[in-house]
Amino acid sequence: MYNSKFPSISILGCGWVGKPLALHLQAAGYRVKGSRTTAAGVEEMNRLGVQGCLVKLEETKMTADPEFWDADVLIIDVPPRMQRGEGAFVEEMTTLVGHLRTTRIGKVIFISSTSVYPNVNDKVTEECTKLPDTPNGLALLKAEQLLMQATAWDTVVLRFGGLAGYDRMPTTQRKVNEAKGQDMPLNLIHRLDCLGVIAAVLEKDCWNEVFNACASSHPMKFNYHVAAAAHYGFLRPRRKTPDDESYKIVSNSKLKKMLGYTFIYDNPLEFFEAEPGSSAGKMAEADRQGSKQV
Repeated sequence: MYNSKFPSISILGCGWVGKPLALHLQAAGYRVKGSRTTAAGVEEMNRLGVQGCLVKLEETKMTADPEFWDADVLIIDVPPRMQRGEGAFVEEMTTLVGHLRTTRIGKVIFISSTSVYPNVNDKVTEECTKLPDTPNGLALLKAEQLLMQATAWDTVVLRFGGLAGYDRMPTTQRKVNEAKGQDMPLNLIHRLDCLGVIAAVLEKDCWNEVFNACASSHPMKFNYHVAAAAHYGFLRPRRKTPDDESYKIVSNSKLKKMLGYTFIYDNPLEFFEAEPGSSAGKMAEADRQGSKQV
């Protein structure tokens, strides 16, 4: 049975988050289409049971299967490719916005990042107006503004913390020994919670908002690496002389209050603790297997 609230969802960018998201939403009863940039990628989506569509977004033009735009909701999960510069991504998003005005899409979820916040050595909320201190953050902020200022659709911006889980974990001795930034508090989100937060936006039908999406706890990087070493059987990392790097602590209070979302992993130290028999462990395994299918 299909979900009647938003019968059709198109996902622009079926990569590390987008591909398992497509499977997750389809299992929840939505009709889902997923874009890839190659014929092989489209075929992979079809084999997974999700309608694959070829979409190539460039600065001045876009090539896309027309049926991709026949949707109620568009989820944009296309990160900036900074080797081409900040301006290239903004131009791509400008091209996309122009095309969206010709479609029937009425809702947009834009996957952004907490890199839109500068390091202020304090807590940051969605009300922060200080400009980003990285090219990546500036590009994402400009893209957010392009989408939020449009009146032809409703937009939600999700600013994800650092993406973690599965192959995005400190899984080598060299990684856990990393000395830089040991005293920096981490702003991380497990992939399962990425999927959960997006599903919550759809379920709550909540639009025209910006939400920070990361775990509530912010362990120091050193403690995170100690937990990783214990979990994977590495030597415990050495404590280095504290450095004086700037940081930020991203608040998720607005998201939890407005969406009523309960994080599956609300502390990054829990990323290592999901037991195979637990409910979280079973969800993680289903996510892992779904993203591996070809």
